[in-house]
Amino acid sequence: MNGHIVWLRPERSYGFVRPVDGGGDMVFDVDRTTRARLGAIAPGMAVHFMVRHDGTGPVAVILGAGHLDDDTL
Repeated sequence: MNGHIVWLRPERSYGFVRPVDGGGDMVFDVDRTTRARLGAIAPGMAVHFMVRHDGTGPVAVILGAGHLDDDTL
């Protein structure tokens, strides 16, 4: 899925991403692996990601920089 980072709180280790095709914002963890894949993380940044559903709702996982044409990882 493609989206954009809309809010970021790196000191608290989380942020929100909004899917390009609509729907609600999803939380993501700003961990070491995410930082390694994305580099400098900033609001407005284009990303691709997978969605995992947990007890609180959808969560964006495995974020990567940029949008993918075929929208798959």
